[in-house]
Amino acid sequence: MKFCYTLAPEALDSVERQMVWLEETAGDQLADFWMEALKASLAQLTSHPERNGFAPENGKIFRGVKIRQKRFRPWKGKPGWRVLYLVDEIEAIVTILQIRHERQPWAEG
Repeated sequence: MKFCYTLAPEALDSVERQMVWLEETAGDQLADFWMEALKASLAQLTSHPERNGFAPENGKIFRGVKIRQKRFRPWKGKPGWRVLYLVDEIEAIVTILQIRHERQPWAEG
């Protein structure tokens, strides 16, 4: 089954903040690279989103909802991001809840 994905407002906000930070600190070229790598990583969720494990936040926020995570590391040897998401198998939609840097604490409910 093929899924589509959508970003929740909080996920969109985190992407925008990351892009602004990258543009200001590292330049447009690196920011564009990060965005293209993120898009490619999210596109992987359109087939078999269940292959990624559950997030540490699973069962702690949004009770009764299974929260999965996908690691996103656009550059080798450096910390990356965790993409937190939900899978709706009936509607074939993956909802990206948050995109959190690996050094950020776990999300709380």
